[in-house]
Amino acid sequence: MWASACSSRLSKGDIKYARPYLNLLEFAVVPDLLRSGAFDGVFDGAAGVIHVTSPLPSATTDFKRDLIDPAVNTTTEILKSAKKASTIKRVVITSSIGVLLTWDYVVSSDMTKVFTAALTATEHFMSEEKPAFDVVNILPSVVTGKNELNSKAEDVAKGGNATAIGILLNNKSEMPTIGVSVRVDDVARAHIDALKPLIAGNRNYICSSGGIIGYYSKALPKKVEDGRLPLAVGKHSRPIHFNTSKTEEAFRWNFASFEEQVKSVTGHYLELLAAK
Repeated sequence: MWASACSSRLSKGDIKYARPYLNLLEFAVVPDLLRSGAFDGVFDGAAGVIHVTSPLPSATTDFKRDLIDPAVNTTTEILKSAKKASTIKRVVITSSIGVLLTWDYVVSSDMTKVFTAALTATEHFMSEEKPAFDVVNILPSVVTGKNELNSKAEDVAKGGNATAIGILLNNKSEMPTIGVSVRVDDVARAHIDALKPLIAGNRNYICSSGGIIGYYSKALPKKVEDGRLPLAVGKHSRPIHFNTSKTEEAFRWNFASFEEQVKSVTGHYLELLAAK
């Protein structure tokens, strides 16, 4: 049984469109994720918790109030409630490779502080509270892949998918592309597998699959040639490399290549484009 705490009834309704997994989900609506004790009782009887909630980048004049504080406080509340639920053996938390980067290397804003602050809060809690459970932090790079909630082709290139398909669609951006990505299926699998006892706890696991290739036409020659995928030129990415061999060794499977990510995302885009 899977339990999902949703911050709004709208998100609960959206998730229910992601079939065929509906019958595997049980929902608990948590109206205010930041309220003290917000998750008390939600984890009762569960053996593990997967925490994937974190504020997304947005236009704000108060970075600390709108992004950093919610990330830290939500994580802390989840850990507190997990400690109260005596059955919890492990908490898996979505973090980011951002905690390993100097964000000035990529852009001038400082979104990585959100993940860094949350990770620091987790480490502080574990050190001070010494709960019976352990923690696994999953550190993905830019996440790409099929979003089953997308209904329009133009939605496919939003978010992390801009890394895999933005160049193909000639989508211009002032922000440099972060030069590493990982397939969403692999990130999801890592979170689930991280609950297994054979995966060592109190560890950080990087999820990434190498750099962005500069020759999309090699993977999708016909689509580029006939103009369905315009293939912008001149767009650049920041060269970053992460050694994920320890993650792949621990989880006993390999991350999908960037070529596979491109084919997956563009395949979904072309599928929705044809359905117009």
